[in-house]
Amino acid sequence: MLTYRSASARLNAAEKPPSFMPSWSGMFVVNAFVVAWVLVVGFGLGGWASVANFIKQIDTFGLFAKCYQCPPKAHIPAAAGSPLLAPPHH
Repeated sequence: MLTYRSASARLNAAEKPPSFMPSWSGMFVVNAFVVAWVLVVGFGLGGWASVANFIKQIDTFGLFAKCYQCPPKAHIPAAAGSPLLAPPHH
């Protein structure tokens, strides 16, 4: 759009507009629509979806882990015969 903004540039253009849209004004409208579409849909909705997904992940997992480099919790052996304290079977 910047290349063909002057009348002399459009007149001396190596590539003319396609046959289904013979005017440069129509080409500018189509180009402006594509630029607006990319800005609104691409950046606008894409950015909104990324932020919404990021917020959902923070709500699910939290922003930070509860404790970094904490010693592992000691394993408490199950009491003999107690099914409530028995380790899970894999």
